[in-house]
Amino acid sequence: MTLLGAALALVSLANILFLLVVDVFIEARAKPYVGVFAYIVFPAVMILGLLIIPLGLLLARRRRRRQAPEGIPAFPRIDLNLPSHRQGFGLFAGFTVFFLVLSSVGSYRAYQFSDSVAFCGQACHTAMKPEFVAYQASAHARVPCVECHVGSGATWFARSKLSGAYQVYAVARDIFPRPIPSPIRSLRPAQETCEECHWPEKFWGAQSKVITHFGADEKNTPRQVRMLIKTGGGSPTTGLTTGIHWHMNIMNEVWYIAKDPQRQEIPWVRVKDRQGRVTEYLAKGSKLTAEEIARTEKRRMDCMDCHNRPSHVFVPPDRAVDDALLAGRIDASLPFIKRQAVEVLARPYPSSQAAREGIATELDRFYV
Repeated sequence: MTLLGAALALVSLANILFLLVVDVFIEARAKPYVGVFAYIVFPAVMILGLLIIPLGLLLARRRRRRQAPEGIPAFPRIDLNLPSHRQGFGLFAGFTVFFLVLSSVGSYRAYQFSDSVAFCGQACHTAMKPEFVAYQASAHARVPCVECHVGSGATWFARSKLSGAYQVYAVARDIFPRPIPSPIRSLRPAQETCEECHWPEKFWGAQSKVITHFGADEKNTPRQVRMLIKTGGGSPTTGLTTGIHWHMNIMNEVWYIAKDPQRQEIPWVRVKDRQGRVTEYLAKGSKLTAEEIARTEKRRMDCMDCHNRPSHVFVPPDRAVDDALLAGRIDASLPFIKRQAVEVLARPYPSSQAAREGIATELDRFYV
């Protein structure tokens, strides 16, 4: 057993050192499974091997003592006056120092790896593939996942790792929900994540937006909608503080009760303004009593109540084709391309590969 433990520890150590070199010098961060094996799998196997070594020695000593109880003392004795003991102690001390240094480096690299985009989006490839693909095409593609899902501080780091432990179990058992539900109930408050970059006091009162639509006719006729969106700023110096973002004004508080997991049915709202005045609203037909309102969970409104998928936007086919035509990724001179593209994109497909092949086949059939 001792030799088995030593073999496990040495083989794992060799693999860890090799993968550490690969990760540091060959920039293998884009390959998440290198990190998984280097900082999670092989360290666990090495620690198991190190635990087996003293267990094997203890069992062997007990076996010898049963055979000759008078010749072997009840407890091991270390005598540094003996050369063999000094050599053994020196080897043990040297390996302990080496192991502590390696553990420190490995623990830090494991911490870095577990916070990386590659780990979040690719290590659990089956579960997170749709979210990761959408994230890469989002406006937050250069913001690491942990900046929004974890944030700074030890408390939320610990909570995220505890939550992640069950998520690993769910992936291993293939019991995770499809698709990933939204909104995420355990997400950190937006005041501690979104507002680190999007400063409410600097919101502008109104924004001009041009939305281009393409028709389903032969010429894919473009049509523009120009809108002046009254978002409402967080400070009078940048415009009016009324508008869509009124509830994000730092002087206002909006609390609500949601009856469904998607937070679409809202029977009760409470508003507190800058003067401290409180106004409560109850939906028509709502049967909520004062006692039910008092004991029901309430949520303070923040960015995520409206922008509930800011980094994982799944664009519907019609809008996706409009965006591609506007950007020139699809040739707008192709007759009926808007109609045909939306039609083939909206069909169900069993897999990504089948979708790519089916879309290409149907478009070729129409135009060739």
